[in-house]
Amino acid sequence: MSGENQDWKGTTGGGTIGQKALFILFRLVNIRIGYVLLALVVPFYMIFNRRDYLAIKDYFKRIGYTKHINRQIYKNHFLFGQMMMDRFYLFARGKNTFTSEITNWDSFTQLLEGDSGFIISGAHMGNFEICGYFMKQKIKKLHAVVYGGESEFLLTNRAKALAGNSASFISISSNMSHLFTIKTALDNKDIVSMPCDRLFGSKKAFTFPFLGYPAQFPMGGFMLAAQLEVPMISLFVMRERKMKYHIYCMPVEVDRSQYKSSREVARALCHTYVTQLEEMVNKYPHQWFNFFHFWNIDENDTTF
Repeated sequence: MSGENQDWKGTTGGGTIGQKALFILFRLVNIRIGYVLLALVVPFYMIFNRRDYLAIKDYFKRIGYTKHINRQIYKNHFLFGQMMMDRFYLFARGKNTFTSEITNWDSFTQLLEGDSGFIISGAHMGNFEICGYFMKQKIKKLHAVVYGGESEFLLTNRAKALAGNSASFISISSNMSHLFTIKTALDNKDIVSMPCDRLFGSKKAFTFPFLGYPAQFPMGGFMLAAQLEVPMISLFVMRERKMKYHIYCMPVEVDRSQYKSSREVARALCHTYVTQLEEMVNKYPHQWFNFFHFWNIDENDTTF
């Protein structure tokens, strides 16, 4: 995904009015009523938001879904909307009503109890953000890197929901000043979480085969981990049935002594992350939420 061809805006949909309406709705009704309304709205979204529709259609064809593709796209859009509603439900109710299962939690607690900061590498699949509401801990402060163009309403309610979890936000800025804030947090032995699957701001990227096609992944988080010599761990937060989430903890590890420069270490870390991301996409193919031409296909090309 090149900066010139990037067609996602980085903001949560609905605008301030729509977000406030959803917030008020979930203060009054059970979230399952929201799911019913969502099921009725998704077909219209598929019809009128052609850019997202074509991008996800391309994705499903690349991973081998050639039959009943509209059914696959509907499921993808429904799950995305469902997870957005899950977050707003937490905002509105102020408590966690979901259950969770964690795989390889020990690898995460080892980093929590370690004597250095570390980076959590996330992705725009599953419900990465909701992880901050599940994983309560008081050992290290968490700094979540987020896009700075979100509505004030959303940013305020995010902060309230995370207030009891030793968490704060670092907004991505166009002048890249957020990198200094991230470095300070890691120097202070804190945690920094960031999605590592989209280019934004800096155009520096590593290119790797992903699901059989070359794709670009941002250098930023991996270069920080390499240069500051801090560990990384991937967290994938995947939705299961019956109001349940499954959190997968996967250390992003390489033998750093085998590489001559921090850039080589960063590239190796990125390759490990891409392998993990591919594994999770194969396991949960309908929870991929990069609604743009991830493999840098011309957005006007409808042949896929």
